[in-house]
Amino acid sequence: MSKYIFTQNGLETFNINVPIQSTWDFEGLDDAIDEYEERAIAEVVGVGYDFEVDRFPHSPYGNNQTDINYEFYFFSGGSLNTESSWQISYLGEGFTTQDVYYYSNKFTRSFFKLDFYDTVDEKRQKNYFTIILPTQQGDVMPAQISETPVYIRKPKYKLDYIGDKEGFFIYWLKNLEFIPINTFYMTAKFYNASTGQFTKMMNKPQSTINGNKYEFDQITYFYYRVVLNYVDQNYSVLPLFSQNRVGLSGQPIKWYEYVNPPA
Repeated sequence: MSKYIFTQNGLETFNINVPIQSTWDFEGLDDAIDEYEERAIAEVVGVGYDFEVDRFPHSPYGNNQTDINYEFYFFSGGSLNTESSWQISYLGEGFTTQDVYYYSNKFTRSFFKLDFYDTVDEKRQKNYFTIILPTQQGDVMPAQISETPVYIRKPKYKLDYIGDKEGFFIYWLKNLEFIPINTFYMTAKFYNASTGQFTKMMNKPQSTINGNKYEFDQITYFYYRVVLNYVDQNYSVLPLFSQNRVGLSGQPIKWYEYVNPPA
């Protein structure tokens, strides 16, 4: 019921009650539709997650150094009981001095492959990302071509913000809400483009294995541990069962070619 007041020529004022029906059933209906739409979309496509990635450099050490160091040793022949049978040289992997010096296709198309897993359990592990180290990077060593002294690449890497940068950074999720993992387990393989095959690498040479050189705990010999620090936004590399960092200058991450048992 609404009440209206009328005045006629300054005379007596009188009231007239006029019944006007007001219905509020549809008030806020647009807001309800918007809420239902958001709820329906969430049920169909799920809740959104932040998949933006961040760049993690190697954690500083020593005199504020940031470089990370890798050394890859190939079996050059000889006894599996002698560590010196593994050398930091591509020549032990079947490449000639000419292949390396002139950057032949089979050499430049070869690379090291670092895979990062969430666990060392091969039955459950997932490979979340991979880093490729090309053969065109790395240190050099003296060699000879037709008695002419030259310098050729060798599989010894010093990666940093400047110089050899490829493989220095780790790119991983900025937000850990969706995949709450900040520790990974790194393995290494070498792809030889001349044979089209991968060679597995170990964190210690087989010369350190007592008894049968082909029977050992693979978890112990095939992994390094990589820890992402979300506070300082960097990463560190450690042995699987130690807190002593590796990858430092003078304490590189070492990988040794795994030699298969004879056929």
